[in-house]
Amino acid sequence: MERVLIVDDDQEDLDAMQAILEKNGYGVITATDGAQALDALVGDGFGLILLDIQMPTLSGYDLLRLLREKINHHAKMVYVSIVPEKEVDLNDADGFIQKPFSPEDFLEGIKKALAK
Repeated sequence: MERVLIVDDDQEDLDAMQAILEKNGYGVITATDGAQALDALVGDGFGLILLDIQMPTLSGYDLLRLLREKINHHAKMVYVSIVPEKEVDLNDADGFIQKPFSPEDFLEGIKKALAK
């Protein structure tokens, strides 16, 4: 089972992503900020980390840089954001999923990132 860490400060979005992933057989851990995400890295690794870009204190960009330093490329990292893709710095990210999303589009983005 692929383990996924979702980091998003919007509880509604977090719940929606978790429900879609669990329904499709993924193991999910959630975090509402960067500090929780870093704490969650203890123990077994994740195959995929989903990051919101706009979060208080630590943005998705900053968190991606910290996670890359900590675990390098041992996990795929994908931004899930309301920010239009053309405005997103995708440097070192493994993908992008636009909010709002349908369950189908969300899963397609997940599968595409994991196939890279």
